[in-house]
Amino acid sequence: MFSSTYIKTADFPKSRDVQLFAWPIYSWEVYLSSHKGRELNLFERTILELIRVTGNRELSSSQIAEWFSLEKEMVLYILTAIMQPNGWLDKNFKITEEGQKVLDSETEPEMTSASVFQCALTGKWFPRIAYECSEIEPEKDTDKLIFKLDRATDKRVRGYRVSKMIHEITRPSDNEINNLLSKDKEARWIANNISDERYHTPIKAEKIILSNKDVKQSYLLLWADMSSGFKFDFIDPFALSHKAPWMNELFDQARSVNYKLEQFSSSRFNTEEEELSYSEMIELMKETARIEVLTKYPNAERIEALVEPLFELMNGKERLNREKFADYSLNRSLINGCGSVIEFVCKATLNNHPLMRLDVLPDNRLSNYKQKRELEWLLKKERKFSQSQIDSILRVQPGKIYQTAKGKNSSLRSLLATIFISMRDYPHHPFEFMTRDGLLFDLVYELSHVRDEASHGNSTKFTNEQVLHYINVVDKVLENILMD
Repeated sequence: MFSSTYIKTADFPKSRDVQLFAWPIYSWEVYLSSHKGRELNLFERTILELIRVTGNRELSSSQIAEWFSLEKEMVLYILTAIMQPNGWLDKNFKITEEGQKVLDSETEPEMTSASVFQCALTGKWFPRIAYECSEIEPEKDTDKLIFKLDRATDKRVRGYRVSKMIHEITRPSDNEINNLLSKDKEARWIANNISDERYHTPIKAEKIILSNKDVKQSYLLLWADMSSGFKFDFIDPFALSHKAPWMNELFDQARSVNYKLEQFSSSRFNTEEEELSYSEMIELMKETARIEVLTKYPNAERIEALVEPLFELMNGKERLNREKFADYSLNRSLINGCGSVIEFVCKATLNNHPLMRLDVLPDNRLSNYKQKRELEWLLKKERKFSQSQIDSILRVQPGKIYQTAKGKNSSLRSLLATIFISMRDYPHHPFEFMTRDGLLFDLVYELSHVRDEASHGNSTKFTNEQVLHYINVVDKVLENILMD
């Protein structure tokens, strides 16, 4: 057997429609050079010290502004856009343990150990760094691999151990591990910036060094969502997002070199055509999906890659209407699907109606506070948005809007903000319906925040009624976007 060690990097999802894989990997230890904390500027340190000494006393942004003779908006910005996202204050503006540390810390570098993984079937590197992982002992380490997941319910799950390791061990080069650091930092930055809550500790490592320790052979436990009914969608094993498209790509490559994996994949989905391969089955289901989606949304193909997520949303809605009890994992997945559909729509809209002049956006060298003031002025010039709507639009880092306008990594709220700013360039913009329908505007932004919790939260249990509500929000958006 390849290894008797099984490791996990994230909590297991509690869902019926998932498949557990034990994936053969080579694990390498790395060291990262990072800082204990960054040096606070005068305003940040003073405000944080004040909040610390007041203890449990209620302290408003207005009071802080008055005591320090600062603008209330500036104080509120420091609290909500700097201190809360960095984890120094909680949602009630109380100082956190991390905030205590940053006040007391120095900016001396420290070393952190972590792990990077190489797929033993394909030789591909997982584009993430594991800062924490734990070993798990299976109840049965035989062909029928079984893990006990929940002591309270005595739940056991059978895993499929991917066998036939064929790739030779190759020690990673400096370029390879630095590329992994770059991809990991980018993924964590996106995970932190798509929401108003802070789900992941920002990694501020500047250097990564491979240790001299020998490589370890292990199995990494991976979960794949099967709720679509015709394919595996891998859940992010590092919990930086809900799904892991990069793992889907690695899985497809692994199937091409491992016949048993291909056989198992085909057997997990019911089909009348027993001789179809997994790939052929997916292509058949894609065509079925296309027909079903176009029956309900004849113009859906106007938007690239929209058909598949819409099909999964339609299937999910049918299941919710049939079942009496909530499947919380499925519900979380469907809320993510709602957000994904609107993201596809937003990206297609920006491709066809881009922001014509990037120079209308504020200079990146300005403070975030000043950039937001300029963006607010731009939106007010449109005379299409109320002040509360402008506040919702600007609940995103200004730099994200600039990156989105350039076509780089974007979140749903940064896409929406860029779309609304770009309306000035088009007499008849396809998203004008949101400026006329205030309720739908609020519901879309509400969905964007709920989707954050569905992607990164671990405790929220969404009801069937909540999911159906947000599917209806998506329907209303599509009715406006896809109308003739």
